[in-house]
Amino acid sequence: MLVACALGVLVAAAGQARPAPAQEIVLEGTITAKDRLAWLEHPFEVPPATARIDVDTHFTNREAGVALEFGLFDPVRFRGASRFSKSVFFISRTAATPSYHPGDLPPGRWRISIGVPTIRDGVTSRYRLVVRLTPEGAPEPSPTEVSPAAASSGPRWYTGDLHTHTLHSDAFGCADRKGGSGPCPAHQIVEAAARRGLDFVAITDHNTTSHHQDLVSLQPLYERMLLLRGQEVTTFYGHANVYGTSDIIEFRIGHPGITAREVFAQARRLGALLSINHPARETGEACTGCGWNAPGTDWSQVEAMEVVNQFTVSGPTAGEPFWHARLNEGHRITGVGGSDDHGGSTRAGSAVGTPATVIHAAALTERALLDGIRAGHVYIKTRGPEGPDVRFEAPALNARMGDVVRTPASDVVFRVTVLGGAGQQVDVIRNGAVVSDAVSGAVQGNEASVEFTLRVAAGDWVRVNLRDASGPTVLTNPIYFR
Repeated sequence: MLVACALGVLVAAAGQARPAPAQEIVLEGTITAKDRLAWLEHPFEVPPATARIDVDTHFTNREAGVALEFGLFDPVRFRGASRFSKSVFFISRTAATPSYHPGDLPPGRWRISIGVPTIRDGVTSRYRLVVRLTPEGAPEPSPTEVSPAAASSGPRWYTGDLHTHTLHSDAFGCADRKGGSGPCPAHQIVEAAARRGLDFVAITDHNTTSHHQDLVSLQPLYERMLLLRGQEVTTFYGHANVYGTSDIIEFRIGHPGITAREVFAQARRLGALLSINHPARETGEACTGCGWNAPGTDWSQVEAMEVVNQFTVSGPTAGEPFWHARLNEGHRITGVGGSDDHGGSTRAGSAVGTPATVIHAAALTERALLDGIRAGHVYIKTRGPEGPDVRFEAPALNARMGDVVRTPASDVVFRVTVLGGAGQQVDVIRNGAVVSDAVSGAVQGNEASVEFTLRVAAGDWVRVNLRDASGPTVLTNPIYFR
């Protein structure tokens, strides 16, 4: 027997610009033996401009032989069913729980289908279905999340790769069955990341989010590694990764009405994070639009920049000098790294996890990682996750890499703690120049701290590199003084 549904709707006050909050619809009912082998339906209304539908199902007396199957219909067509395989599922324009179909969410009367294959005589089952409707423009849950146990592991440093590709764009260097190279399915990239022991990996195919559905399907197989949604906005004037949305970011800079400023603004409106990729790389036939030279770029709107791309750490196309120049202009931009891998580490030269970006985040979730990048609590291991770890702070100011300190000109004591970097050298960098006499001698031991004092003034920034005879092994983000 079906009972009336209870509908709770939250509506934004008239005239407010902020998006309406998500609303929840609770559908409840009772099933008895007379409903055996029946298909019941519960209608509910979906308003215009809905971006995502989540359904959470509960029912009683499973141990007494009750089994219920669930499915979903929109006003026009069937959108999927999950039989007994899932108690929760979602649908959005760009992704859906496996066995459901993503796509536009037309407004009107939708229906949840409830199949009753078994229920014993004399048994009653109560069910409760919670339907959550997220409107366009409101923050929506990531369709890829790790297990609650991993996500609740709490604040710590998480290591991963922010830039990889699959066959959804131009990754064709993966091993095929004939021993050669072929297209790279998402599972090969993800498995390569797992082999490196990464905590997260972002797949950032060019001008598409079609791979996000693959991530939704793969995420349940990796309970302790987050598959981070990304896309590489690939323009004629530069490339940028955008994380945290499945909406396509406009990439046709130079087309009438489309500017870099509007691309950045679109990402912000969606709550996403935009990071300029390989900004100093050559541009031309060998690498179309690879270096960043978009007219009218407003660097104050850029939150992150790829300072190390794959094996390019130093030299004329490295990102570090370009990044330093922007910091010296007064911008606060977090430096990150990315492998830009196109081969899944299954052929010589491919490099999932090299470099590795290390982020201090509250949990292993999409939102927490992006918040960590925004905070600048990030450093880059240029040769992968096996490299040394570095902590950089100004203890008396209670500041660490990424933080902004407001202070008059003063002498500041900094501390660098190095883990696993015995014999390497700490380079202190102030406003883009190495302070040659700040730290003398090599790091002693596999866990060591060194302190140094620098005179700083408003507008300065200070960070450190760790290096061995072959070059930098770690690049930290700065502490900023304003």
